[in-house]
Amino acid sequence: MGYLGHYDTKTKKPQGLKEHLEHVAGLAARFAAAFGAEELGALAGRYHDIGKYSAQFQAYLRGERSSGGDHSTGGAQVLFRRKSPLLLLAAWAIAGHHGGLPDFGGDFDDAGSATFCSRMRKELPDFSAWKEEEEAPVPPDAVPSFLQPLDIYRMQFFTRMLFSCLVDADFLDTEEFYQSCLPEAERTAGERMRRGFDSLPVLKQRFDAAVEARFFDERGERYGEPINAHRREILRACLQEGEAGEERLYRMTVPTGGGKTLASLGFALHRAARAGSGVRRIIYVIPYTSIIEQNAQVFQEFLGARNVVVHYANAAYDDENEEGRRQRLAAENWDAPLIVTTNVQFFSSLYASRTSACRKLHNIAHSLIIFDEAQMIPLGFLKPCLEAVRTLLAQYGCTAVLCTATQPALRPFLGMEMKELCPRIEEQFAFFSRVTFDVRQERCAPDALAEEIAYKPQALVVVNSKRMARQLYEAVPEREGVFHLSTNLCAAHRTRVLTEIRRRLRQGEDCRVISTSLIEAGVDVDFPLVYRELAGLDSILQAAGRCNREGKRPRENSIVTVFRLEGSEMQQLPKRQGEVAESIFEQYAARLSYPEAVEAYFRELYDLSGEERLDKKKILKSCQKAMLQKVDQDFQLIDDKSKQVFIPFDEEAKKILAQLRTEQGACRALLRRAGVYTVGVRSASQSGRTSPFQRLLDAGAVAPLWESSTALYVLIDLSLYDEAALGLQADVTTGQAVVF
Repeated sequence: MGYLGHYDTKTKKPQGLKEHLEHVAGLAARFAAAFGAEELGALAGRYHDIGKYSAQFQAYLRGERSSGGDHSTGGAQVLFRRKSPLLLLAAWAIAGHHGGLPDFGGDFDDAGSATFCSRMRKELPDFSAWKEEEEAPVPPDAVPSFLQPLDIYRMQFFTRMLFSCLVDADFLDTEEFYQSCLPEAERTAGERMRRGFDSLPVLKQRFDAAVEARFFDERGERYGEPINAHRREILRACLQEGEAGEERLYRMTVPTGGGKTLASLGFALHRAARAGSGVRRIIYVIPYTSIIEQNAQVFQEFLGARNVVVHYANAAYDDENEEGRRQRLAAENWDAPLIVTTNVQFFSSLYASRTSACRKLHNIAHSLIIFDEAQMIPLGFLKPCLEAVRTLLAQYGCTAVLCTATQPALRPFLGMEMKELCPRIEEQFAFFSRVTFDVRQERCAPDALAEEIAYKPQALVVVNSKRMARQLYEAVPEREGVFHLSTNLCAAHRTRVLTEIRRRLRQGEDCRVISTSLIEAGVDVDFPLVYRELAGLDSILQAAGRCNREGKRPRENSIVTVFRLEGSEMQQLPKRQGEVAESIFEQYAARLSYPEAVEAYFRELYDLSGEERLDKKKILKSCQKAMLQKVDQDFQLIDDKSKQVFIPFDEEAKKILAQLRTEQGACRALLRRAGVYTVGVRSASQSGRTSPFQRLLDAGAVAPLWESSTALYVLIDLSLYDEAALGLQADVTTGQAVVF
């Protein structure tokens, strides 16, 4: 039988180890060629599994032992001992190809520790039989120019990219082997499943045909409207730059309502489809999970549903059909022409050490990356996020677009000039300016604000906390036509409330909404009046985008009121953002939404925050120490200390719950359907107080969905869910939790 690489115990079908190594070497070389490391990719692939040549591991594969021992360190040791800087990086990647990239460590690490350096001294079973089938490694001739000098940040970033090539190649070859062991009818992967997407030039043609019919056809019903003339101008400028532009870094400062989503996609498609552009795929990075599906639907409408792969933490794919399986497979390694993902997924992958998270990284090379709402990169991780972007642009052939109406002052961090895509910015912002700002200096009591709102037929109030949203809602004397929105309502419930809100707005009926900032995240509503509690200028302008959104009312009658509330407690960062916004009010009173005001706001915010607060977890310092496991652990863009509670408040939710409680029901597609019926409840205690989730658990109000897992809980006491307005809550008089 020879030396085994894999062995299927059901069919007794073997894959030779030499065959596996050659296949992985070929794939890894092809992947690494995208960033000039083809030879090193081939070496990593050829030596990644030579530890399997040990008698111990061969016995394990034949089913004669319960464990094969460590097989991933052997190839790393062989390359490490050649004392080549580049082979050292390949060895580091090989060492992590099963358990994840280890911290590099040092010469004095304890022999039993898990660092790379300690594993290079580890005693292993004899795998010297590899020499019978392999030749000694020959290092590449030269260190790639972008690694010179051998800066530690560049080295650890490069190691992740090389690791990605190796891991993806290993996954793909292993997948292909085990798929070949299945009956033909059961095979779901392979070339057919992974290559079912249209090319970028074809997608560009499809996009052009759609926008020609919708925007450039003079017979169109709304062609002559002034707003559409401005949208066409912006779109046309983006398409033209896509055809001719050569820059690596762009910004697209388009006012709310200017059509930035399609214009940015049009630029990307024209740039990518252009001969010689080198663009392999388009990656659209969105800050909010709440609008990722919304944007993806727009792209699918123009390009076809099967060509748009959506990937974020809670995404699930329907394995019952071929398209769902194709989407899932492409999400694993981003091997598709258009990826729509989140800030969390994108940046966390660039600083990950785990195999599953890093697998996609090599496919980011030579991508065109659009950062939608670029100002939403979390302040505490701004420097490491932008350092990763800078590295992708300078060393991995990427192009980036910072796309937003509120453009942050990022040029100093990126160290590159940006070309603006939006034509005649001043004129565009003047045209799309649809509101008048009223900044109130004095603080008002919640009861007084609630009473003021009660006398407005239609108004939106946005506050900074769920506690204040509930307090204001309960203080409004008139309940008819008054609505509450916060994440205490599950997504399915919020959708119903928003449907009723939109209906009332269209019909001119009374509609007063008190909401947290969630309504600012791309929710399409149009109010004549908006009240926004003091926050960062970008948040205030996002709220202003819900006022006179369609531009059908006079600007002077469309008022955005910025207010301060008595008794409203703000955490340190939001408080600082509000203070900086106040200073901008004084300087740019009549031009708050204009780019110069926004840039001044961000510049002052970054200056006041200081270097440490822009990298609050010291990610860059950990990178310089090559502590990849620590970086992975610390790089959490969303510090989500909450438990998900399923709310079976309607018939559909009850059906889903019944299916989930069966073993057959816990599939990805069903979990995705269940996601719209969940509410996150804080599980971390504060100031010595029991957490809201723990109080619910102690009261018997929630219970785990499955006895064997605490990943999802179910609300048992449905009296704690106020379907009429407030969502998940509790009666404090019973000693149960109050969930805000």
